Amino acid sequence: MTNQQTPQIEITNIVYKNKVKRTQSDEYVEITNQEKTPADVSGWQIASGVGRNKAFTFPQGTILAPGQSVRVYTNEVHPESGGFSCGSGVSLWKDSGDEVRLLDAQGNLVSGLAYDSKGNFTKTTTANEKTSAVDTVVENQSTDAKLNELLNKTVLIENQETKRYLFSVGEPIKGQRGDEGGWLASSGFASPKVVGADANYYNRALWKIVPSGDSFLIENQETKRYLFSDGEPIKGQRGDEGGWLASSGFESPKVVGADANYYNRALWKITTI
Repeated sequence: MTNQQTPQIEITNIVYKNKVKRTQSDEYVEITNQEKTPADVSGWQIASGVGRNKAFTFPQGTILAPGQSVRVYTNEVHPESGGFSCGSGVSLWKDSGDEVRLLDAQGNLVSGLAYDSKGNFTKTTTANEKTSAVDTVVENQSTDAKLNELLNKTVLIENQETKRYLFSVGEPIKGQRGDEGGWLASSGFASPKVVGADANYYNRALWKIVPSGDSFLIENQETKRYLFSDGEPIKGQRGDEGGWLASSGFESPKVVGADANYYNRALWKITTI
């Protein structure tokens, strides 16, 4: 669309809570060509409300006829509505409220549709009233600045959905880091769990975010233990494990409090949303 006005393509519907439980594979976003001529949306993207990640990119050769609507499902394929799917094993749209964004091939915001927990919808932009991708960069820089303000300071880490605090169980470390020899019982010492508590008992929900290269160590103020990821790395795409409980077919490994950064498993990447 070089040197041409961006075609008027709008997000006309989002079904964020449908019939499929847990994975919500049947949720979808619908876009419509409001023009009287065909529109090429090759390379256009639908941005997920989870971290504003690009959930879906329309393949080359995607042409919408005048007035045509297509749907992009979370993890289902329906040829009658375009056959587009994000292929995500987990829900992309928050039931509590979110915003869907349609970006053109240059990353400009073309259309947006927000909704709240009661199902009220609000258009956040319309075609040709677009926001440059530079604004997204500025927004990310602002969020990164806020993160920098938290570094090496005492913080509470609260889960958005359960409202539980990240909480360090077990004895504080003794001696030097690494003296425990590992985090598994086979090493001679099994690192204590990190759980989700409803309050900051004995200051064990207080943590410090410590920069380490491009990543971060998250250290408990009281126990001095690092937040540490046990288990195998994920395989395939996010959501392939189908859940976190054993009843889902796979039980997610624990997060524990280790006395040292064994095999870099205490290094975390903090993604702003």
